[in-house]
Amino acid sequence: MSLTLANTWGLWALLGLPAVVAIHFLQRRNRRVPATTLFLLEQMRRESRTGNRFERLRTSVPFWLQLLMVLLLTWLLVQPRWLKSDAVQRIAIVLDASASMQAFRAPALQAAEEVLGLLEGPLARAELTLLSSDAEAPSLYHGTQPGELRQAFTQWEPLLGAHDFTAALRVARGLVGPKGVVVLVTDHPLPASPQFAAKVISVGQETDNAGWAGVTLEEKDGQWVWQALVKNYSRSPQERQWRVSAGGAESAWKPLKLGPDETQTLSGPFPPGDVQELVLQLSDDALQLDNELPLVRPLPKVLSLCPLDAAPSALAEMFSRHAHVRIVGVPGESDLVAAVLTPDLALPEQRHGCFFQAKAEATAPYLKGSIVAEPHSLVEGLNWQGLLVRESPPLPRLAQDRVLLWQGERPLISLRQMPAGGRQLLCQFDLETSNARKLPALAVLLHRFLETLRGDKLVPEVANFDVRQKISVAHQTGPEAAPLRLEMKEIPLAQARLLRAPSKPGRFIVRQGEKVLLTGAAHFADTREADLTQARPFNEIDQIKAVQIETLHESDPNQRLWLLALLFLLLGSWWFTNSKREAQEAARA
Repeated sequence: MSLTLANTWGLWALLGLPAVVAIHFLQRRNRRVPATTLFLLEQMRRESRTGNRFERLRTSVPFWLQLLMVLLLTWLLVQPRWLKSDAVQRIAIVLDASASMQAFRAPALQAAEEVLGLLEGPLARAELTLLSSDAEAPSLYHGTQPGELRQAFTQWEPLLGAHDFTAALRVARGLVGPKGVVVLVTDHPLPASPQFAAKVISVGQETDNAGWAGVTLEEKDGQWVWQALVKNYSRSPQERQWRVSAGGAESAWKPLKLGPDETQTLSGPFPPGDVQELVLQLSDDALQLDNELPLVRPLPKVLSLCPLDAAPSALAEMFSRHAHVRIVGVPGESDLVAAVLTPDLALPEQRHGCFFQAKAEATAPYLKGSIVAEPHSLVEGLNWQGLLVRESPPLPRLAQDRVLLWQGERPLISLRQMPAGGRQLLCQFDLETSNARKLPALAVLLHRFLETLRGDKLVPEVANFDVRQKISVAHQTGPEAAPLRLEMKEIPLAQARLLRAPSKPGRFIVRQGEKVLLTGAAHFADTREADLTQARPFNEIDQIKAVQIETLHESDPNQRLWLLALLFLLLGSWWFTNSKREAQEAARA
């Protein structure tokens, strides 16, 4: 049976052995006894000439009893434990999937090895589990072989942002049961003890890091220009080098100096010609994820708008100010139409549109009453309180109308979903006699409406995203529609709304069948995970070992018997010592 000492500090009690021996080396000082005759002195056994000093070891029954008492006391203090015959070692290791763990991958694997070192060996069966803290990721390993678990370490890819560990710890606790051990390996101490009695091993160290922290792209005179932020997350100045690679060519490395916690902006144009993508690179440091920033030349969806005959020029001008909107003259070639509502105007059934009421009479009074917006994404957060609208006959309300804005009992703005699929934004006020064009709320409303139409337009798009950013892709629907494909991963249409950019930086393509729907580039720009100044070491390996001993081992069943034996040894030593003293005193008398 495997023996384990629960309290190794109890071995200090063994120092009592040399103490007992040293005491018995000491000789008792002689007492002066007056005698009338010298022959009596010859019968006395010589003990010591000088009293208390080391002379020779004099063994006796109390001496051996006291040594045995020290050994027995040490045995009780070290709290021996024996491995149970039916012991099953259940250990679940949860590896933090935060992106910052990329900088501490080697120490994390070493910590997992340290946990595996607590296994008792071949005498107890082991059930081992390796999990990522990503609740959506599958289990990395579940089995009985430590060697196979070590091989599963290569599947661990820490790429998430800040996230909650509770779900992964709940799964781990369910796998190991109430008496198993759950270990969370992370890079920073937690502010509070984790749930499900998990033990924490933090392998982080404060580490210098600088990296790309974000990028914006804008079009100026037909030329796309990028502006990228590079940030020093360290408490000390840092020197790095950066360059741009595009179309198989690389620029020369350029020096970059950053002060403590400083952010700088770097900018440049996309190369001319057919180059559609580029990569901004920083020289290597502890965290590799933010050292490369891939970009693609944006190709947004363009909406074509056709003002109908009755539409004033001001209406077309208002829409032309929105980005990526093209004015066309043929309604059949447009994505949406804009017009003023006249008695003879029939709203198109299949085409999207935005319509305003005809010019109101100049003498008509302004509407009175509170302006109230309905809860809807198109008008959320917009301030309409300054809107002045003259009275005019309202449009008949249909069952498919959704009123977005009211003034009193009169609807001002409605959204109508046509049975054939067209979406109509009905603004029931006159642009010319109202002050609607002066309100930012109207411009934002039209922008949001155009964006919803742009999102549903089924044409290829090129855009840039953060890693794991949610992606909305217009695609064909229906029972015969093919599933989406993100690179080599197939995504059922029922899960298309869950589509996200890849977790690793790089270029990607979304297809449906053979048709390319989206070409994108994902870049890492999570400033919380790139900041490694809060990483600290923390270790609860001793507590893990104590839990293992408490769970897998049984205590000495004879503990009470040893306590009783210790008491008898103490009494025996006292009795032998007193009886010897009484015998010596009687002999002297």
